Amino acid sequence: MTLRKIAFLEKSGMGFVFVLFLSLAVLGTGLFALQDLPQEPFARGKALLLRGKPGDAKASFEAALAQNPKNLDIAYFRGVALLQLGNTDAARGEFCAILTEKSDYALGHAGLAQVWIKKANYPEAEKEIAMALSLDPKCTEAYYQRGVVQGYLKNTDAAIAAFEKGLEFDSLHAYAHYNLGLAYNQKKRKDLTIVHLEKFLTLAPLAPEAPQVRNFLNLLKR
Repeated sequence: MTLRKIAFLEKSGMGFVFVLFLSLAVLGTGLFALQDLPQEPFARGKALLLRGKPGDAKASFEAALAQNPKNLDIAYFRGVALLQLGNTDAARGEFCAILTEKSDYALGHAGLAQVWIKKANYPEAEKEIAMALSLDPKCTEAYYQRGVVQGYLKNTDAAIAAFEKGLEFDSLHAYAHYNLGLAYNQKKRKDLTIVHLEKFLTLAPLAPEAPQVRNFLNLLKR
């Protein structure tokens, strides 16, 4: 998942598995299923991220921050957009500024975890994930990032466990379903692969990966 896509696990039946470094559930994932873009800048930015348009998303988040400059949730998503644009240092600065403002903001640590994953420093990423979960044991994004790390380490069972745990707290995290489905494909669980990939398409019908997922599901169902 550019930052939006990274190789994950092993080569699967639909090619390399990819993951996204953003919470597609935090603060209203249901908006992402809309065919039309929301007008409210924050919601619009999140929808644009899901559609693979981080530049436009960043502009929307900046418009939202102009209206509400103290909103750390918006700042977090602007950091995610910066990561997707490849501006790793700027993203790290965004997440550090968030934590300077509020040191116990779990998503700030989840954001830094994404930066470390981008740099392939998985031990440091796990430290930030652990910190996020110590602050918020229900932080879906932290569990998601743990799944990403375990995927890179080719620990498929641990990745599945992390994605499943995060979905216990937010069942609408689209890319947790996406990666979980592909991880189950690694385990040759066609039933669960289909369940989670279909859920991904329900939540993210316009995501960049959606056409490939549809084709893969058609093959699985033959």
